[in-house]
Amino acid sequence: MTLMPFQHIRLIAAAALAALGPQLVHAADAFPSRPIRIISPYNAGSSTETFGRMLSMEMGELLGQPLVIESRPGAAGTTGAREVARSKPDGYTGLMNASIQVMYPGMFRSLPFDPLKDFAPVGVFGFAPMVVVVSSGSAIMSFKGMLEQAREKPGKLSFASGGLGSLPHLVGELVNLRTSVNIEHVPYNGTGQAMTDVAGGHVDILYASVASALPLIKAGKLRALAVTSKKRLELLPEAPTIAETAIPDFDVSSWYALWAPKGTPAAAVTRLNQAMREASALPAVQQRMQAYGVVPSHLTAEEFARFSTAESAKWLEVMKRARVEPN
Repeated sequence: MTLMPFQHIRLIAAAALAALGPQLVHAADAFPSRPIRIISPYNAGSSTETFGRMLSMEMGELLGQPLVIESRPGAAGTTGAREVARSKPDGYTGLMNASIQVMYPGMFRSLPFDPLKDFAPVGVFGFAPMVVVVSSGSAIMSFKGMLEQAREKPGKLSFASGGLGSLPHLVGELVNLRTSVNIEHVPYNGTGQAMTDVAGGHVDILYASVASALPLIKAGKLRALAVTSKKRLELLPEAPTIAETAIPDFDVSSWYALWAPKGTPAAAVTRLNQAMREASALPAVQQRMQAYGVVPSHLTAEEFARFSTAESAKWLEVMKRARVEPN
């Protein structure tokens, strides 16, 4: 048997790679080639899912493959987050979660994943100011009046949020810290039940996204006391800002984002982020977002990574100051 000279083998291999080059490039550019599964770690109809669905259909059209949203509720969202963290990092599984994702270390002493290190930040679905609401039958008529009553009766008022460590919860704690009042937090596993109980007068106050609270405000079941943004909202023009009412420079918005498992190819992350930003720029999507007071995101994946890290540090400090003990 005659052995082929090594130089000839190299030439043949090079020719083969050159011939396959276009196919390899095409394969790399083909992402996605099948539907993408997006896990929402809360019950169907949650605020998080509402935000994601504002542009998920258009994202799917831009990607050429649908985004299939699945609910995996449990343990303040960590059940669904754990499933994504353990999924194959190929770009076909993502986590749709609120800012609570970067605050889990302040909520739980032990986690089955690292909220920052075990995920690849993809992008933000949108930013939205929150609204402070009470039951339409409540004696609290204004945000200033709420604070006055809280000072007169320390510990008697309560505020609800959609989850321990969620941004609405921490906004309530930040208000407590900035105004030196003591309004007790009542956590719920999701915003829906929290709104129901506040509307029914079982809890005094609720901090929630405008998107989730607006239907009950319009229906006359909830009264808006203030919004958390720097400027008033067109959707709630009569609701003053917390900044103009009681706390100068107060400006906080809720945000909802997409993460992939750690190790997901950078090309897939970039493609998903590009689709998010392109979808956010479409007139139909912008109109949809404006109807809920949502501000589109223009953050790249790299910018979102830096933003989420900064948000984690900021709000974990608030949790520490508010003595929010992890479970």
